[in-house]
Formats: sequence, structure tokens, C-alpha cells
Amino acid sequence: MNEEKLKLIYGALLHDVGKIVYRGSSAQGTHSKLGADFIAGIVPEGDPLRNEVVDQIRYHHARELKGAPLTSDSLAYLTYFADNISAGIDRKEEGGDSGFDREAKLRRVFNIVAGHHDDSVVEHEDYNAIRERIKREFAGFALEEGRIGSLINLFEATCDRVPSSTNKAELVDVSLFDHAKTTAALAACLYDYLSAVGVEDYRSILFNGEKASAYYDKQMFLLWSCDLSGIQSFIYQISGSGALKQLRARSFYLEILLEHCMDELLARLDLTRCNLLYTGGGHAYALFPNTEKAKSQIEAFSSELGAWLMERFRTDLFCACAFVPCSANDLMNKEGTSRGSKRYRLLYKDLGDKLSAIKRSRYTAEEIAKLNFASRREWDHTRECKECHRSDAEIREGDGLCPLCGALGTISPKLVRKSVFVVSSEGELELPFGCWLSVFSRDEYRAERPDAIRIYTKEWDTGDALATHIWMGDYTADQHGRGIGDYAESGISLEEGKGIERLGVLRADVDNLGMIFSSGLPDDKISISRTTALSRSLSYFFKQRINGILDEGGYRAQIIYSGGDDLFLIGNWSDVIYAALDIRKALDDFTGNGVLTISAGLGMYDPRYPLARMASEVGELEDAAKGHDGKNALAIWDKGNVFSWDEFEGGVCGKLGEIKSAFECNDKGKSFIYRLLDLLRDLDNPISVPRLAYLLARSFEDDKERGAEISKRFFEWALDEGERRCLVTALEWYVYSIRERG
Repeated sequence: MNEEKLKLIYGALLHDVGKIVYRGSSAQGTHSKLGADFIAGIVPEGDPLRNEVVDQIRYHHARELKGAPLTSDSLAYLTYFADNISAGIDRKEEGGDSGFDREAKLRRVFNIVAGHHDDSVVEHEDYNAIRERIKREFAGFALEEGRIGSLINLFEATCDRVPSSTNKAELVDVSLFDHAKTTAALAACLYDYLSAVGVEDYRSILFNGEKASAYYDKQMFLLWSCDLSGIQSFIYQISGSGALKQLRARSFYLEILLEHCMDELLARLDLTRCNLLYTGGGHAYALFPNTEKAKSQIEAFSSELGAWLMERFRTDLFCACAFVPCSANDLMNKEGTSRGSKRYRLLYKDLGDKLSAIKRSRYTAEEIAKLNFASRREWDHTRECKECHRSDAEIREGDGLCPLCGALGTISPKLVRKSVFVVSSEGELELPFGCWLSVFSRDEYRAERPDAIRIYTKEWDTGDALATHIWMGDYTADQHGRGIGDYAESGISLEEGKGIERLGVLRADVDNLGMIFSSGLPDDKISISRTTALSRSLSYFFKQRINGILDEGGYRAQIIYSGGDDLFLIGNWSDVIYAALDIRKALDDFTGNGVLTISAGLGMYDPRYPLARMASEVGELEDAAKGHDGKNALAIWDKGNVFSWDEFEGGVCGKLGEIKSAFECNDKGKSFIYRLLDLLRDLDNPISVPRLAYLLARSFEDDKERGAEISKRFFEWALDEGERRCLVTALEWYVYSIRERG
């Protein structure tokens, strides 16, 4: 990356840092001046980028630019223009009071999703504390290319809960981090586009009203996306004894593979992660310059990645890549064309159509011929990997695994215990473009300092160049090095030392997420910042907040996979039920009541049952929950046993408490419960009703104080179909909990 572009990206990222200074003190002056003085006081005077970066911060508004002592090719004009686009993307009128409120809180992006109009806000750290953290971590920070990622990490860690604008007349739901990141992305694209068309006089075309107006309609940008196909089969089609390790490692591998691919493409385009709008769940979106050089690099990248995937995975994995050209007015969703107020939304439709077309015709005739015949010549197919069952790979003699399964099994335990993932020219796990991945603890990394192409870390760390922060759902209860069978042996929540020895397996994901992203945000509010904030928020919940939920509950469980909007959890069967309830409630609290819902499947298994089969069968339970009217449901133990969350919590859990109170006070054994269940399941038989009444009356007749009331309540539940379903499930839950060990 050349020095001019590097200065531009730093200046654009930092252009609004003065808002932190302004809101946290009584200092006088505009946020532009305060921000420029703040950075000038931190970056050493000898830094070659310092002065022009400070100029961009000081002069990024028209009123300051008018009389500024700047040359016509100053980068400040690019930052000014990019900030105008970014502000036009973010700031939407709400018709409130005029003026600014420096104490305003950031409203949740979920407030306006799917027809909701809430006012819930996000709390943030004190502005003075944020300012001091930025100052402390930025001190001695050389403005180098390798440090841009560290600055992005720092801004996300400190400013993702801080509002960009505090204008009371606007919808205050875009963070300062998202606004700064979008501004830097736009500025970098502008620089590349204008360089490609030979423009150097930025003032005359970006600050001149008439000329600038024309540039808002020029298609200077490319909205790019990729979609990785085959994820579910790649993760779950395993059946060996190492399935637990494989499941965790395979889901992680696909995520880190996509992150690495995006960073590779950004590096080839001389761009930073500011231009990466979203990555996760096998999808990515980015903003690139509309230049022939960029298109050529994108094409080469797609071709190389496709060839690598086909060579390593044949047709199991495929990555479709596509882009559409767009203008600033498209991105700002400006009216005035035939597309009206749907300009931005239709960009994504066009992009989706292109991706679909590519996926329908994945391979050329030459590639199909190679897939059909080359493998036969290269491999004898007499041996297959005992985990993934591929026969077109070199099977290792010692463990009977292919190279990929062997590497995944080795790396899997490290994913929980260690936090630094290094991409270099050699390592443990192969990645595209001649790279390999290795996993280190923080101390190991500091001691060894391996040569790195790029680094991913679970910790917020701005100290290491090339480091990118990633969230990772990696909660694992301490099992003292034992296998997952220990979860089945460790007692239950109702009564330690008793209970059936079974594992609980949970799979869940957010309902109607595609619809939320395609039409959940209103036409007049939808924007890059809001869609990326929505995606990032969900990633945060399922990759970070999920760890806290399980830790706070002390649940004996471990996350196998938790990604952009879905979850796979295994553990003690009773703990997993309560964890599912906590996760659902936490998502409700996180997004606002009823904004997003989640459906789940939950099964119970002997720990010796093949884990891949558990995953498959619980996936079917999850599908059954998705088929419930309105979704937002839990299918537990059986595909016919589906409840809305409210029905399960109020009906099943509520009855479980009453059963425990009634049965334990009256010393009811398992034989009584089994007889009761038989009658409840056979209530369509006319003789079962009087038999049930007789059983209940006789069983509680010795309880003079509560017996009649208990019998009556249970009988009334039995006669109501909905209440009876809840009662049967609660009785099953209870009897599982009191079964003696062994």
C-alpha cells in the first residue's frame, strides 16, 4: 500500500475521534479541532504520516475546509467526501427535537427491525475512560500499514457502543465505530477509483457543488459477496470415534478459512478490513473500488480459490463470488431514479441473483471431466478415512485418517485452551493460497514469535501488528480431561447423585433470518451500517455472549459450534434443557422482546451413541420446531413433542415444579408415574378416564391437607389436550431425574 493511501485510511478512521474528547470533557471547540489536537498530541512529530492524518481530522467538514491552507490534492477532500456519503448512509431523520445531546445513548439496531419501534439503548463506558484508553494504547503507535488492524480492533473495543451522531432529530442507532469504519472503506475506494481515472485535483471535483453532485451518481464502487456452499455436509458427515473433535474443529476451520480468504483478497486489493462489511456463517460482503485492476484481482482470486477447493474437497465445498457496481447515491438509498427508495435493497437483490446464477453452473466442462476421471487415476480408493470416509486422499497408517481429519483432530483441543491463531507459510492445518494455520497460547506466541502473514486472536489486543480480533463460542465446562461421557455421569440439577445417565444435545438457530436481512429494516432506514451492525450484533451474541450465559449458569456442557445465528451444544441432559431456556431469554433481552425468535431441537442420548448421529437426529428435531406454527419453538426428545417457548416454560417447567412438590411430599415412586403416563397417553380410550380419576384419588387420599386439590388439578390437566401434552413431558422429565444410577 502506498503512503498516500495509508495516510488516507488512518485519517478517515480517526476523523471523528474528537467526538470522544468533546463528549467527555468541557473542552471548547469543534470535535474536528479537538480530535486533531488530541491525535497531534499522541503521534510523535517525526512520524511521516502525522501531519496529513491530523489535517484530515481537522478539516473533514465543509465549514473548516473553505478557508483551510490545503493544496488541491489534499487527502482531506477525500475524507470529507467519504464522510458525507457515510453520514448520508447512517443519519436518518426521526422528527425529534432539534439540537445535540452529548449524553445521548446508542439505540439498539434491533429497535426498528420487523416493524418494531422501540427506544431501548446500549450502555457504554464513560467517555473520559474511552479517551484515556485510546490515548494509552495509541501512544508510541507508529502509523504503519501493519498497525491498521490494531487500530480497527481498538475502535471496535471502545466505540462500538458509542453513538456516531447525537442529533436528537435523528435515529441514533449507528455506532461511532461503524461510521468510522464505513468512512475509511469509502475513502479507500474513492482513492483507487480517482487514481484509476487520472484525477488528482480532489478539491475541484469533490468540493465543487456542481461537479461533486455528479460524482455522487458515478458508479465508483463494487458491492461484492461470496457464499460458501456445502457447509452442513462438511461439518456433520462424519461418523468416527473422534467425531466430537471433528465437529468443533470443522466448524472453526470453515470460519477461519473464510476470514483468511477475505484478508487475502483485501491484501491483493491494497485494502484493509474496513472494507469488509461482514463475514460469518459461510457468507461475506465487502465494498471495493470499481476499477479494472480490482475486477482483475477479484477474478484471479475466485479462480485460485475455486481450484484449491476442488482439488482438496472435490464437490463438497464451493465458493461463489460476485459483485455489482454501485454509486454513492445507491449506497445512501437516495430517491430520484426508477428504483426510488429501494436502491440499496435492490443492490443486494441483484447481487443475490448473480450468486445464484453462479451456483447453478459451478463448474466448466473441463472441471467436470477432471472431477469424474482424474481421481480414478490418482487414487485406488481401496482405503477410506475412518472419520470422513473419503478415499481420494493419502490415508495415514497409524490412525487411518486422511491429512485433513488428522490435522483437525490434533488442533481441536487447542481451540478451547488457546487464543492465538497464526497464518504462515508452514503449520498444522492447510489453508488456501499456500498458507497454513497454527494455534498458540498467548505465552507460546510471545515466546516463539513465529513469522506470520496474519494473526487472529480471541483477545482484544492492539499490541501485535497483523492481529485481527475474532469472537469464538468456546465455552467448555471443566471435565478434568475426561470425555463427553462425564457429562452424563455428573448428576442432575434436581437432585445430585440421581438421574438417568444421558447426554443432552441442542441445536438451535434464529428464525426467518434471511427475511430479517432482506426486508426486516424499513426502506427509508436500511443502510450498510445498519445491516453490518445487525450481523455483527448477532455474531457477538452467538460467539461471545453465549459463553457468558453458559458460564453464569454454571452449566456442565460444551459448545461444539456457535456461529452467526446458530448453535450446537452438548452436555448434561438436564443442564442443557435449562441452558436452552436461558439462551432463549438472553436473546430476547439482547434484541428486544419478540424482535428475533429462535427455534431449537433437544435430544437425549446414551454417551456411546455416535455423535454424528446425535447431530443428525437433533437437526431433525430442530426442523420440527421450525415447522411449528409461528416457529419460536422447542422440539424435545421427539419430533412430535413440539412446544412454543412460552408453553414449555410456563406449561412444562411450571408443572415440573408442582410434580416435584406433590410427589416427593407423598412419596410417589416410579411405578406410579409409569402407570400415570400410560393412562395419559391412552386417554382416547374411554375406560382410561375413570381409571385415571380412580388412580389419582386413591394415590393422594392419605394427604388430608392437599390430596384432593392435587388429584383435581392433575385430572383437569389431563382432560385438556394442551395441558396434557405439557404434563406428560413434565412427568417424563421428572422420572428421568429420579432414576437411580446404574
